[in-house]
Amino acid sequence: MRPALLAHTDRIGYIPAWDEQRRLADLVRSGDAPTVIWLLEHDPVYTYGRHGTREDLFITDEVLAGMGATCVATDRGGQMTWHGPGQVTGYVLSDLRGGRGVRRFVEALVDAMTDTCHACGVPAAESDHDRMGTYVEGRKVGSVGIRVAEGVTMHGIGLNRDPDLEWFRIMSACGAPDVVATSIAGEGGSADRDVVEQALAVALAHRLDLAATPGGLVST
Repeated sequence: MRPALLAHTDRIGYIPAWDEQRRLADLVRSGDAPTVIWLLEHDPVYTYGRHGTREDLFITDEVLAGMGATCVATDRGGQMTWHGPGQVTGYVLSDLRGGRGVRRFVEALVDAMTDTCHACGVPAAESDHDRMGTYVEGRKVGSVGIRVAEGVTMHGIGLNRDPDLEWFRIMSACGAPDVVATSIAGEGGSADRDVVEQALAVALAHRLDLAATPGGLVST
């Protein structure tokens, strides 16, 4: 098992977290830090990756601002998604240069979300590696979107604990407008943040073959 540092942040804006990810990725790349698992919650934000467009969000920036949210073009893969209160966002900064393939890494993230759903009382959750997400009878409860730069991963997962699902109805999520969003709470599971984050930390460590210990590397 490889060493890893585990960090938790109560709430943080998307841009400051993105800046911090880049700093952490540099440390991992240089060998000055092991893998970092960072679990957090964002202020409401829509983001779209290299294969998405702003048009996948169906409201204007002015309306969005009135809702207390923002929209950001980011450098991860994938299309439009949402992060915010009630969702656990997990950033995993890991060095893949030792031979671990990108697909295997992504599948591990998906399976960790599925494991977490099971641990929190949603036994019907299933991994869909091709669609890079966790689903409950076709309803999407978790998504993966990453970037690999010079061998080191950034970004990661969004797992819905108990968000307001109205946020998902005003976008074409991941280019799949017919897919309905759901949550652990919506499927009858335990959505307590501490419980979900603990289960997710355990699942990520297991699926990525990590020995994760709490660490103070995250500076925000």
